[in-house]
Amino acid sequence: MAISIEKEGKTVSDATISACEALGVARSEIEVEVLDEGSKGVFGIGSRNAKVRVTLKNQNLSDKGLKSKKALEDILGYLIPTFQVGLRENQDRIRLEIRDTNDKGLLIGRRGEMIKSLEYLVGKIAGKDSETGKEKRVSIDIDGYKSKKDNKITDLIRETIHKVRKTKKPVSLGPLSAADRRTAYLTLKRERGVSYETKVENDEKTIIITPSSKG
Repeated sequence: MAISIEKEGKTVSDATISACEALGVARSEIEVEVLDEGSKGVFGIGSRNAKVRVTLKNQNLSDKGLKSKKALEDILGYLIPTFQVGLRENQDRIRLEIRDTNDKGLLIGRRGEMIKSLEYLVGKIAGKDSETGKEKRVSIDIDGYKSKKDNKITDLIRETIHKVRKTKKPVSLGPLSAADRRTAYLTLKRERGVSYETKVENDEKTIIITPSSKG
């Protein structure tokens, strides 16, 4: 279902701008229905605000998705001078992509810890009072950092699987972060001839890949 909101302003243009700011979208991403053009009145007497109903053209976006984008933009505005935030959604995830910034190191943090903090904070803010998309998880990436990192983990897993198959001996990976383990599990589930288990040592989790007895 398409998301719509109503806003008022001194003029139709003011009301439309207010709606765009509330939704966190550009003018090109909405359709505007003028409900009341407003009136200046006579010498200010009998003046009336203009009123518009704004509807998102993209019907695949949720209320939580839009709030996530707005929340992230508000937070970034306090941290860095220049950036752009893109928004995409699928059935279970809200994907926010930070682009056009020279402060990637600050936003990524050590081992991606800053990204995790932003995801948690934005998810909490956006999840409150959202009518649609409440069950979706917020995922934040910065100029493809996560995608490149996932590709590296996938390549590592495949190289390790090849080694395990060749030597017939188990190999331990880790310690890995929760996000890296998810990527590893997805890769391992698609491979044959090996099995795996997760072990915890000193609060750190490692994945052990072993030759499968089933071949």
